[in-house]
Amino acid sequence: MRSRFLWSAVRPLWARRLVSPARRHLNCGSLPLEELFARGGPLRTFLERQAGSEARLQVRGAELLAAAQLLSEKERELQETEQLLRDENEDLRKLAENEITSCQKEITQLKHQIILLLVPSEETDKNDLILEVTAGVGGQEAMLFTSEMFDMYQQYAAFKRWHFETLEYFPSEIGGLRHASASIGGLEAYKHMKFEGGVHRVQRVPKTEKQGRIHTSTMTVAILPQPTEINLVINPKDLRIDTKRASGAGGQHVNTTDSAVRIVHLPTESLDETLRDNCKARKMEGSKPREFPYW
Repeated sequence: MRSRFLWSAVRPLWARRLVSPARRHLNCGSLPLEELFARGGPLRTFLERQAGSEARLQVRGAELLAAAQLLSEKERELQETEQLLRDENEDLRKLAENEITSCQKEITQLKHQIILLLVPSEETDKNDLILEVTAGVGGQEAMLFTSEMFDMYQQYAAFKRWHFETLEYFPSEIGGLRHASASIGGLEAYKHMKFEGGVHRVQRVPKTEKQGRIHTSTMTVAILPQPTEINLVINPKDLRIDTKRASGAGGQHVNTTDSAVRIVHLPTESLDETLRDNCKARKMEGSKPREFPYW
């Protein structure tokens, strides 16, 4: 706390003494992230254009511009702090090194936050999801890879404190996994998992390889959002109900009982329900009774 207070008092004084341009620090964040936010880079140009234009972004625009402004302030603070590394005072240099490390972490976090804010949001981001994994090309090695991926998602769900329920699990002979599905529920589960869908591959020496050769195996991941409950109201005036009766010899019951009912939704001309055929009429015809479930 004391060093932080001391630094807040010393830094403005050193900012006025800056004569030479500050050198650019290249050790914060990964290289692709630095290339995106470099001067003249695509993201840097986009943010500067948005900050200078009157037309703001409609989706999360204020939050994005605030993060971009804070990023510029932190980068300027980092440049000013780096000048303190040339000071003759050893205590001041150590204080500057600690401040540079903290500033680099904040800059990296802001860059990741800006990238997430640029990703368009969806209505299903807050929904739960269904996870399906299937072994692809690679035989037993692909099944082993699929098992490892499924375990990874299960552990990630536990780390995020999500609900994880296995729905299907078809293991292989040597401990791999042919196919599995699970239900995952939690805070913004689909938002964090929706980009996992697709084909994943691994190149390694498998356990089934005896000559040390590298194999390439694949598996597929499907992420499906679980639909939310909706209240469906159908006007009875929009329904057409057709009834059918069995005909033929067999007594009065055959000719007077409605053996099938068909309900059609008139606005969409779609068939909503088909009731079961009359089992008794089927028995009279000498065939096995057959039931049709509601659609």
